[in-house]
Amino acid sequence: MLRFTGKNVAVNSIQPRQLHLVLSGQRLASGRLQLYHNTRVGRKVSARFASTSTSSSNDKSSHTSNLPPSAVSPRKHRVELKPGPLKRPSPSSATPRPQPTSLKQAHPSFPAFRPSPVSSTPDSVPSAIELAKQDIADATAQGVLRPPPHDAGTIKRFTHQAFELLKFYFRGLKAINTHRKQAAAIRSRIATGGAALSRAESRFIRTFQQDALKLIPFVIVVVVMEELIPFIALYVPRMLPSTCVLPGQRDRISGKARNNQQLALSGNWQVFDLLRKESENSGFIPTLNLKNPGALCGLIGIPAWGPLQLLRWRLNHHLQNIASDDKMLKQEAYGRDLTLPELREALQERGMPMFSATNSADELRAQLKWWIDMTEIMPEGADAVSRRLFVLGVIGSHK
Repeated sequence: MLRFTGKNVAVNSIQPRQLHLVLSGQRLASGRLQLYHNTRVGRKVSARFASTSTSSSNDKSSHTSNLPPSAVSPRKHRVELKPGPLKRPSPSSATPRPQPTSLKQAHPSFPAFRPSPVSSTPDSVPSAIELAKQDIADATAQGVLRPPPHDAGTIKRFTHQAFELLKFYFRGLKAINTHRKQAAAIRSRIATGGAALSRAESRFIRTFQQDALKLIPFVIVVVVMEELIPFIALYVPRMLPSTCVLPGQRDRISGKARNNQQLALSGNWQVFDLLRKESENSGFIPTLNLKNPGALCGLIGIPAWGPLQLLRWRLNHHLQNIASDDKMLKQEAYGRDLTLPELREALQERGMPMFSATNSADELRAQLKWWIDMTEIMPEGADAVSRRLFVLGVIGSHK
């Protein structure tokens, strides 16, 4: 009772202003106490959280470090979903295209041609016996040789084929004698003032002269063993007269000669290019200035063996015959009446074996006309042979 009375007395004795200060002080003190308590609790919570996060991060890093390298997922690169448009180079930075220059050509341009396709895989070469059998079979199919009886055995068939070959060669020798009489008649006509010599007659007389030179060694081979003739046609085709060659042998001889010309054309282009450059200003090549006539002999298809003087003589003799042939071809409208095999033969004789089996007669005739037009240009100091040597240099250098 006294305790409560004392408090009431004390409260009643305090002024209102003093009471307000007392109460505000108590509130301030209690606020400080609450702030201090909150601060301590916050520090404890933050310390606990920091310790918890540190331990969890350490656990994750330790767990990740224990994984193999392939299990760790690499960081993905940023992918541009909308790439910008590609910038085209400006015309000034682009490489300028070479502009075609118009060159004045003083000579006729070489006509376009389709070269022979070169096979990447080499063909298997048959044996001589297989080629001989194939030639005999082709001649039998074309009616040149009489076929053996159907019921003939091996020995009878071989005997029949040998006898047929002997008759074929005997008829070929008789044809040479017949050609001798025909050539003599042509010469007699020209000597008595008859019709002029045509190109066909000129080539006929030249072929007969070549056959007459091959007659003596060929007769010896026929008398000794006629079975060697197919092997001679395979390995030494120049020994056979033209009247004693089977159709298959003739095609093979022509194909082999053309392949040799193409090899000479592709293997000696530097020699031909040097000849062309040295004589480009003059427009002709003197025969005496030739240091490597064997390359030109191989290009036109004549023998390229022997001493230097022999090679020059062969080259000069062949080109003189070609010059007279060119005059006759020009008189006959540039070979208008020549067949396709005759055009190919004419181009091979002039060192132009660049044609293929797909070339038409008009295309081959255009190449022949180019040759004749080029050889008609005669610079000062040139002759028929020297000008044709220059044209061969142009052909050999692929210009």
